[in-house]
Amino acid sequence: MIQPGGVISYLEMCTEEGVNLQRGMNYHLRGDISVILMSLRRNAPYADRIEENGRVLIYEGHDVPKTPDNLVPKIVDQPMYNPGGSLT
Repeated sequence: MIQPGGVISYLEMCTEEGVNLQRGMNYHLRGDISVILMSLRRNAPYADRIEENGRVLIYEGHDVPKTPDNLVPKIVDQPMYNPGGSLT
């Protein structure tokens, strides 16, 4: 069992959960189990953080792709809906 605050490898994490985890949020992997991948290291690409003794997660999410029309992806707010109409 993975302990809170423990450091494990990607392979150990995937083995524990029984799936190949990809970036971001992985919902309902096995029933009620969800895994959120984030980095708290200095210079991490996202400003994710944990507050209130682990009770609050501030998760920046992901950036839109960088394009010639959008050179600074961090300033674009995530839309509420995907192109197919589902919530992001």
